Amino acid sequence: MWAVRGALTVLTDLGSWVLPPHRALWIPGGLAHGLRVGTSAELRTLYFAPKTMPGSAWCSCQVVEVPPLVRELILHVVALPWDYPSRGADSRLVRVLVERLSAAQQEPVHLPWLVDQRARRLATHMCEHPTDRRPIPVLASTIGSSARTLERVFAAETGMSIGAWAQQMRLMFALEMLAAGTAVSDAAFQVGYENPSSFIAVFRRTFGTTPAKYFPSDSPIEL
Repeated sequence: MWAVRGALTVLTDLGSWVLPPHRALWIPGGLAHGLRVGTSAELRTLYFAPKTMPGSAWCSCQVVEVPPLVRELILHVVALPWDYPSRGADSRLVRVLVERLSAAQQEPVHLPWLVDQRARRLATHMCEHPTDRRPIPVLASTIGSSARTLERVFAAETGMSIGAWAQQMRLMFALEMLAAGTAVSDAAFQVGYENPSSFIAVFRRTFGTTPAKYFPSDSPIEL
């Protein structure tokens, strides 16, 4: 699943993923999922036979990079008929696409969701109020639990601390805003950062680049 332009948020019971135009999401067969689109987006979806992508890596959702070559391959392959010839130029291009997807860099833009109801209530509150920076013990008390209990649940179910999960959540919300054309400073304030510089520092540590460079050059991000 890939957006030619705009940005997609893919939602599953396991978590959610934000996809700007240079990232795509591999979704294994049989996994129920939905989409959230903040602004207009143009979607492309490719379907692969299970034998095409063997290996345990493809048994779960994976975010993969879409560099220019992969972009052009997707645009060509998605236009092929379902019964395209198994031999010839088109089939060779499909094989190249499969090879490129298998070698593509994967990115940390996944927000795992919670099963425990207490942890889910806290996660829902943080998603609905990303600027709420009250200490975790205070937030925990508002849902009738303890910070220690919730930390154990978050670690067991997501592999992350509450603070790390909240940071990832804020980054993903910010990605949606940035993809929609929101200025970096506005996105930073709207997800609870006191100043843009601290937001940019966290963004760089997570994604290896600044918000302005994360998106394609034809989708400029205001500072």
